[in-house]
Amino acid sequence: MKKFRFVVIGGGAAGIVTAMGAAGMGFSVALIEKNRIGGECSWTGCVPSKALLSAAKEARRIGRSSDWGLEHGGIVDTAKVMGKVRELTQLTADRAQTKSLLENSGVEIFFGTPRFLSANEVAVNGETLRGRDIVIATGSSPVRPPHIGLEGVKYCTNQEIFKLDEIPASLGIIGGGPIGVEMAQAFSRLGSRVVLFQSGPRILPKDDAELAGQLAGILRGEGVEIKLNIKVKDVAETSRSIAVNALEADGSMTETTVSALLVAAGRQPNVEGLGLEGIGVDYNSRGIKVNEYLQTTVPHIWACGDSNGKYQFSHIAEVEARLTLQNMLLPIKRKVDYFGAPWTTFTDPELSHVGLTEQEAIAQGLRHRVYRQQLAHIDRAIEEQEDKGLIKIIAGDGGKILGASVLATNSAEMVNEILVHRQAGFGLDKVSSLPHVYPSWGYGLQRAADPWLVDLGKKWFVRFGLEILRKL
Repeated sequence: MKKFRFVVIGGGAAGIVTAMGAAGMGFSVALIEKNRIGGECSWTGCVPSKALLSAAKEARRIGRSSDWGLEHGGIVDTAKVMGKVRELTQLTADRAQTKSLLENSGVEIFFGTPRFLSANEVAVNGETLRGRDIVIATGSSPVRPPHIGLEGVKYCTNQEIFKLDEIPASLGIIGGGPIGVEMAQAFSRLGSRVVLFQSGPRILPKDDAELAGQLAGILRGEGVEIKLNIKVKDVAETSRSIAVNALEADGSMTETTVSALLVAAGRQPNVEGLGLEGIGVDYNSRGIKVNEYLQTTVPHIWACGDSNGKYQFSHIAEVEARLTLQNMLLPIKRKVDYFGAPWTTFTDPELSHVGLTEQEAIAQGLRHRVYRQQLAHIDRAIEEQEDKGLIKIIAGDGGKILGASVLATNSAEMVNEILVHRQAGFGLDKVSSLPHVYPSWGYGLQRAADPWLVDLGKKWFVRFGLEILRKL
């Protein structure tokens, strides 16, 4: 048996941050990883998907060269795209050198399938590791809908889609969340006929409804067929294609034939086989149950990242990991504060979010106003011919920022700014008054906030003060 101060299960974002932080402070740390250091995001999620989206964006630019008065006589050959995506994914991992950094910091890494023997002991590859505190950071994996015949079909999830050798002639996608929507645009731009099946009334149901609708319109304009309020009932494979049979909202059945199928129907926590039942750690289909300090039902066992089912984003996993480490070591524990949980769907344009959406502000009965700025009136967007989109900032009394949703090129960077303003307690007065580089994408935020000053000028006390000034 090997004894450690901390045993961390999972080598993704949350596990890496926890292990590296603890080892950096001089504690003994064991890190258990079932597959590869880096986790889902590094190998089959964020990194390869952004590489593929970049390739798709380049193909789009070439196709639009005539919009700039540039004639392009060549043919876009996408045969090498998937290989390049894999190359860039590996290059990202090589340059990160995460495994070496962990080992150099003193983390002892164990590869294999872990299982709890007791509340303080974990078995892996015939060894028993004992920890005073144990962190579960096992991440999540794609949901595979039962009873629709997937077992008889050669289909992809995000774990297999980047292994394709070529761009398929046609691609069916089950699921209208971030993964499904990003891949729909990427493969469509690279030459696939894409059909997206979404069981609900709109894509990206956690995002602002208006902007998600605008994005759906953009995707449809590029050729993506989006089927809403439709339930896939059965899939079947023939010698050359896959038939997707689905129930329409009006009760009719439709059949769509595609050459490849991507299942992007949600995520589920990786908890199977850990033996949590035997040690009293409660969990359900959404994730491991944790309290506001990220402790499980066994106080010295913690869960962060996708495994606890809160927010399935690498940047949130890192925040949770840092908090978990603090709470394991310090006598006074801090509550987790997601503070609006920013996220982005990296389509082109990007759809980004922080804080409350307009729908959430209404549902909570909050006094608010929505400040809007069309990209069509932002100089940088016009200059780059990327003027489809909208900035929405939700503000309360005194210009307090409640949230923002942005559909625009580089909108992720815009909501990063909003997050900083919101965290610092700054309102729309700061967003409007602080100089933003012109012409930049962030300048659009300043323009969106400017009407708040106009509203301020309508207040009785401001009008009263101005009247006195005019009489002086």
